Amino acid sequence: MLKRLAKPAIRVVAICSFVGMVTGFHRLIGLTNETTIALSLLLIVLAVATIWGLAESLIASMVATLCFNYFFLPPVGTWSISDPKNWVAMVSFLVVSIVVSQLSERARRKTREALQHQEEKIRLGELAKQGEIIRKNEEFKNTLLDALAHELKTPLTSVKACVTALRTDGTANASEHEELLAIMEEETDRLNGLITELLQMSRVEVGKQRLNRERCHIEDLVNASIQDSAKLLGGRTVEMIAETQLPEVAADRDLIQTVLRYLIDNAAKYSTSGKPVEIRAAQEDGQLKISVRDHGPGLGETELSMVFDRYYRGAETAQGIPGMGIGLTIARDIVVAHGGRMWAESRPLVGSSFIFTLPLDRENV
Repeated sequence: MLKRLAKPAIRVVAICSFVGMVTGFHRLIGLTNETTIALSLLLIVLAVATIWGLAESLIASMVATLCFNYFFLPPVGTWSISDPKNWVAMVSFLVVSIVVSQLSERARRKTREALQHQEEKIRLGELAKQGEIIRKNEEFKNTLLDALAHELKTPLTSVKACVTALRTDGTANASEHEELLAIMEEETDRLNGLITELLQMSRVEVGKQRLNRERCHIEDLVNASIQDSAKLLGGRTVEMIAETQLPEVAADRDLIQTVLRYLIDNAAKYSTSGKPVEIRAAQEDGQLKISVRDHGPGLGETELSMVFDRYYRGAETAQGIPGMGIGLTIARDIVVAHGGRMWAESRPLVGSSFIFTLPLDRENV
């Protein structure tokens, strides 16, 4: 009970103090202009109404009216008023102060309601955003499951067909057996690559990526990646264009080879048949810049802005080209973990370049 009464009591004391200070100031300087004094007291009423509300401002109005009467309206020092004009002045002051209090309270209430409405809109917007995020996550999950089912089903179907052929076709010769075994090996490698991609993505997502840095020559990493991607190139050649005597980079050899394999695989998928995949390496602004270019249909502005999004597949290529849309995301995250960056440049009907940078080993720059 006492705590509830303490705050109003403190406010009343503060109001009386403010009015008293203004009154004392005018009395001290000997100001007798009633209009100026009234405006000064009205400012206190307006301030109280703005800060605390209507009840406090009404108290301030009454206290200010009493002080105005006692200290400034003749006869000064009494509660009586000798001149009818001063009665009009006092009553006008009281009415104006009350009106000001009410108007200020109304404006204060509208401001509060507007803020509450804005907060409600923000809250609803956040809920809508969360709902959209959940919806997109569900779409991503469904997309991943569909892509995974498709990607796993294709090699498994091929392996099963080969196994069935080997078991049932007793007339097959050695060369046919060898061909079926080669298909099984190729499809098994494809399955292994898919599983590796998924494991790599899970490590990136939960922050378990660990870099085993060592000094590497980019030419060695590119050559190793080309050998690993030989089956994916489909007979396409790879042209390596590099500046002479490039310095070494401090990088995780296996992970950067993974990045290069993803980019080479991507270029091979989208390049026009018979066109080479171009890889360039150069030193630029204290970093090593590597680009992998295809000679394919290129990307539009919308696709270019989304190409690194997880599970994104271009609308025109999602059906005809295998993949789950996570390779470029993994590649970008690996490069970022090394302190570099990755981006894409493209010209429709000319081709696309996927470019990334790696910090140079400073001891060898």
